[in-house]
Amino acid sequence: MSEPELVYYFETDDFKNVPEYEVVFLPSIISHNEAIGEYEVINGNEEIPYSFNAFKRTIDLKLRKNLNLISPSFTTYMHYGNDQELYPEKPNICHYIHNNDGFVASVSLCEPKTMEGLIFLNNTTLEVRPLNDRLQSVIKTREALTNDYYENLEEKNPHIIKRATFKSEHLINDIFPITNIHHKNMIKKRDFFHLDREASRGKPVGALQLELALFFDEAAYKIFAPYVNRDDKKILDLLLAYVNGVQALYHHPSLGTNLELVLVRLDIMKKQPPKLPHYNGERGRLLDSFCSYQASLNPKGDGNPKHWDMGLYVSGLDFYHIENGKKSGVTMGLATVGGVCLDKYACLIAELGTTNVFKKPYPSAGFTSVYILAHEIGHNLGMHHDSTGNNCLKDGFIMSPSRGTNGETTWSSCSANVMSNLNWADCLTDWGSGPKLLDHSKFSDTPGRFYTAKRQCEILLRDRDAIMSPNQQLNTICYNLQCKTPNRSGYYFAGPALDGTQCGLKQYCYGGDCVTKQPKPVKIVPGGWSAWKPATCSSGCVEKSLGYQMKKRFCNNPTPVNTDEGCEGSSIEFGLCYDGNLCTSKESVIEYASKKCKEFSNLVLDLDQTGAGLQAPHEEARVWMGCAIFCKRADSKSYYTPRIELNDLGVSPYFPDGTWCHKSNNINYYCLHHHCLPEHFQFTKFSSILKGIGEDIPFSQNAHPQGPIIPEIVKSYHSLNPDGLPVQKTFTSNELKQLTEDAWETNDYIEVPELKERYRLRNAL
Repeated sequence: MSEPELVYYFETDDFKNVPEYEVVFLPSIISHNEAIGEYEVINGNEEIPYSFNAFKRTIDLKLRKNLNLISPSFTTYMHYGNDQELYPEKPNICHYIHNNDGFVASVSLCEPKTMEGLIFLNNTTLEVRPLNDRLQSVIKTREALTNDYYENLEEKNPHIIKRATFKSEHLINDIFPITNIHHKNMIKKRDFFHLDREASRGKPVGALQLELALFFDEAAYKIFAPYVNRDDKKILDLLLAYVNGVQALYHHPSLGTNLELVLVRLDIMKKQPPKLPHYNGERGRLLDSFCSYQASLNPKGDGNPKHWDMGLYVSGLDFYHIENGKKSGVTMGLATVGGVCLDKYACLIAELGTTNVFKKPYPSAGFTSVYILAHEIGHNLGMHHDSTGNNCLKDGFIMSPSRGTNGETTWSSCSANVMSNLNWADCLTDWGSGPKLLDHSKFSDTPGRFYTAKRQCEILLRDRDAIMSPNQQLNTICYNLQCKTPNRSGYYFAGPALDGTQCGLKQYCYGGDCVTKQPKPVKIVPGGWSAWKPATCSSGCVEKSLGYQMKKRFCNNPTPVNTDEGCEGSSIEFGLCYDGNLCTSKESVIEYASKKCKEFSNLVLDLDQTGAGLQAPHEEARVWMGCAIFCKRADSKSYYTPRIELNDLGVSPYFPDGTWCHKSNNINYYCLHHHCLPEHFQFTKFSSILKGIGEDIPFSQNAHPQGPIIPEIVKSYHSLNPDGLPVQKTFTSNELKQLTEDAWETNDYIEVPELKERYRLRNAL
């Protein structure tokens, strides 16, 4: 998988950080012509049963087209700085919702024989994405050559299914206070005319409709465009799937009141308009800028079919604000509480596709950012954080102020109460069916049901070699899935495993819980390994070194169907080879280390700019030591290896494989996959790369709210004194200050004093 493919599927460019995932051949539901609406074979109200297996669990969906996703007057604009043009093509009728059996899902069937979406099970979410044409061709070619079962897969296409990551710890300070609001004429009792109109238009009595305009900024476009080959139609479908995922959350039974989301306008900014400055993500000024911009474009009057009730700014920027004189990047969104139906304040900002400066994934990196957008929309509808001015628990729900990777996939009773008292919001009561060609409901509220635990790890880390951490208890993944890869050190949290993920014998994740639930029987085909495929011999051309050779195998003999079983062990191995014909000359280990340290100093400011480097002595307890490059610190005479800082940047802090690192009992040791090992060492299932590398880093490698801060005890563990001897040889997780959910807390909202009176009058009606 190429680097852009890794980023697209797993939100990382480093194989080490790819989360656990599955490749599943999914059956086609309807033909492409039917999917894009050329033939109305399937009535919009007809329920489509669909079942498949992922993560050792059967997912049973009952899909209905989301006929309310797109307004009849929906328009799309492409921005090129000062210029904009109307995008002529209409979206496909290919988005579906599932809202049954206690869970919701949103899926899109926009391309032939493909499905994409999210499945929101109890306290966990599955994310489903089809492989691109290149990867499909590779897998299908292998299947045809190696697998007699291939003939049964001709009507199916391979998809990646992963357990999605849900973090919104950056949402404490995500609300904004409104000033100078006049509530006069804002509060009206809903009359019988509204109810009659609802019934006449097929709207469920009491249901609400929120008309949206979504603005996809230049930063986000640059992140996602390469992964869809800059195909504007695919960008459009991606954004519709994103909104459909949010729609599924607003259909969740825990909310009590359904809210239909209808897109009126979509702007894709290939180049940022000058009238919409982004201030590099400074959240306060960005929100002000966007609110003014969208208000200037929004036609006046809710009766205008092109008018929207709320503007959404979806950005690839890493939002920040200044707190106590320091820059804080905790924020992932910002909204005004109760700003809906007020043109000036019915607006919010939310991140999508964002990583920190070291490319470590934020919770907003992938499709699980639907929770962030749902959270910010909740603020604009009038919801406060749970525990703020209400009696709900602080943690455990979508409106938590310190949402982490653990659970929080349903609504609290306080959020449900706000929804049940939205009668005052007249802009939500005008109901109109959306055009079929512009319907996000084609995803049917189930966009994430196709990803196994392994696939979810792969997508999180964008690394096909990633798996669920071997040390994690299977029955805990519904609460928080841990991912590991041989290409990075440490482990990563992926958040709650997606609904339908197998968490034990005949047990599956539903809503964050591992429960016994017998799914419908489906055909399960365990995977099998292909033969090893060796690469050519390479060399770092370091004195006393040998060459190195990597070999890979693929889980395609056969490709597993509806299971992660059958391909246990590592997909990559490393060996030594003769490099005499590869190097015209060789440099010393000190010369090589110093050259690399000078490069590292541009990324890690603690390192001396002169680039002095060395090789550490081998340690049996820390087999990576002799293979890590140690660089002189700028603030002392000690040496430090930036393993943590470079872990996700795609920059190796190690000497090349094949580098000589030790000699004992007349046996030379060489670096093999960053481990200093005897010359004829062989990896086995008991001494695998996955079990060996990074086990000495007992904390999550996800992006942290305080930024890329390395604890002092960890720095000492990775340091040598001026004589080249270790400063500290061991440490445990108990010696680290544990990061709590509160560390992610941020006020992601703005409050308007005058709106409190508005709510008081509302409740008096």
